[in-house]
Amino acid sequence: MKKLLCFLCFFIFLSPYVQSKKYPDPLYLNSDVVDMDDEKQQKKKKKKPEDERSLNEKTRSLLHLPPPNTLYYHNIDKSHTPVTMEDYYELSAEKLRKDIEIPVPQFNQDSEFNFPEPQFRVISYNTPPGQRNIDLTKIVSEHAVSSPAILSPDKTKMVYTRSFYYPQNSQTSSAAYLIPVKGSFQDAYDILYKTNIIEGSPESIFTVGMDWLEKTKFTTLYPLDFSKDSNKLAFKEKIGSNYAQTWVTNIVVYNFKNKTVKRLTAVREAIIYYCRQKKNIELKDYMWDIFPIGWDKNNPDRLIVYAYAYTNDRPLFLGTWSIDADENRSELISPNSTDANIDLNGFGLLEIKLQH
Repeated sequence: MKKLLCFLCFFIFLSPYVQSKKYPDPLYLNSDVVDMDDEKQQKKKKKKPEDERSLNEKTRSLLHLPPPNTLYYHNIDKSHTPVTMEDYYELSAEKLRKDIEIPVPQFNQDSEFNFPEPQFRVISYNTPPGQRNIDLTKIVSEHAVSSPAILSPDKTKMVYTRSFYYPQNSQTSSAAYLIPVKGSFQDAYDILYKTNIIEGSPESIFTVGMDWLEKTKFTTLYPLDFSKDSNKLAFKEKIGSNYAQTWVTNIVVYNFKNKTVKRLTAVREAIIYYCRQKKNIELKDYMWDIFPIGWDKNNPDRLIVYAYAYTNDRPLFLGTWSIDADENRSELISPNSTDANIDLNGFGLLEIKLQH
């Protein structure tokens, strides 16, 4: 009885262990018994293969970035846009100017790349008579503006004026410069088109408005015309304020023979006297001025001016006057008419505007 009890106890003790074992299919009786617990442990022991990529490669893969050694072009013209830091350093490396190769553009026909050149023609400089004036609209921003050059009738010299702006006291002054014509030229067009102001003297032949300092005052010069013999050049001198109208206009004549400058103020005095005596008008009580027109064709040594007073809404005409270049005598040509025969002597260039 004791033996039976011992056998039963031993059987009960071993039964859980036996149930945990799985035996193969009977068809594979010769195969080894597979221990399931060992299989689980083996699976646990098996590790994933190590990722041998660098941290940079892993990050680029995670962010879906291109490989580091590949240069991608994002522009439609495939310009060299760097993606990696290596690309940037390579493209931004300093290069010597002699090592830079600039491709020469190739054209199949000359007509494929043709810029129209500006077209000019020679005209009488004082055209229309007395209407040319210096443009001061850009002088504040550019600090200097120049007049076009005028060529003498004998084609031996050119003159231009330059006005200067001084921001510290908002003052404008002017100077006249001479350019001797050197070399052989075919005609007036050739001289005006090819002669450069660099060939002129750096020193002016005379200046105005540079002898004193006065805030907001401007004094400008503008060539009016050469005399018929090319020995004299008349200028319009305008004096005024930057914030008001022109105060006074004068005729200034430069003599190339004796290199002298003469301001013809006698004609203004004659007009004041005439208006006081004949018209009972005291011009000092009104705004008035003269307008130089040009050299008199009938008297080549005299200059023609118009005079106007601003007494009402309409300017009052004060007559057509003339004065000789030596300021010996002023004359009233006509008290009511502006008909005057003006001689056009100097040459200038006029740009022909192209129609697009």
